[in-house]
Amino acid sequence: MVDAAGEATRDLARTKEEILRVASEHFTRVGYYGARVDEIAAETSTTKRMIYYCFGSKDELFRACLQDAYAAIRRFEASLHLADAPPRAAVERYVRETLEYHHSHPHLAQLVRAENLLDAAHLTGDGADVLGHPVIEILDDVLARGHEEGVFTAEVTGVDLHLVVTALANFRVTNAPTVRALFGVSMADDARLARDIDQYVEMILGWLVSSAPPGPADDGGA
Repeated sequence: MVDAAGEATRDLARTKEEILRVASEHFTRVGYYGARVDEIAAETSTTKRMIYYCFGSKDELFRACLQDAYAAIRRFEASLHLADAPPRAAVERYVRETLEYHHSHPHLAQLVRAENLLDAAHLTGDGADVLGHPVIEILDDVLARGHEEGVFTAEVTGVDLHLVVTALANFRVTNAPTVRALFGVSMADDARLARDIDQYVEMILGWLVSSAPPGPADDGGA
């Protein structure tokens, strides 16, 4: 039998989930500065007062949305079980699944774009590393195994790989309107996405097996 306190706790948790969902959509559409708490409240089944009760301020609400989005993709990356796959297959899976994830969760790239305009003010301080380090540790392990097995030869770190893949994924979301306007290319098209992902996989796997560029020519003192 559920007591009143337990039911109230569950109701509050559901209310917070709804606020986060609606607020994330709102921040995605209009950015941080364009967002209004009263407009967010109007799109929920709760009130502006309850939003402030749950999150304290618009600033903290945006922080919660951003952290929720990062936590979701970290859980997704963990679910790929890259440690269980051979290095080359793990990298291909990571590239393909990451591009697909961003394609189907465009709010993440839009929230990150808004946060960059704020100079990452909501990602500083204690606990920020939890939002980023897990995927880097996973990728470092994949790349280390690849080197041990002779599959990869380039000196690439987990951070390097993550930045390249995330840059490609985010660009497809945040720059889709300008690419469509300038070149008539719809990056949101499923067929285009599949074609581009194939190219990205080949490009990145080729990068990982590339040799270091040669140094300055040695003329032997001639």
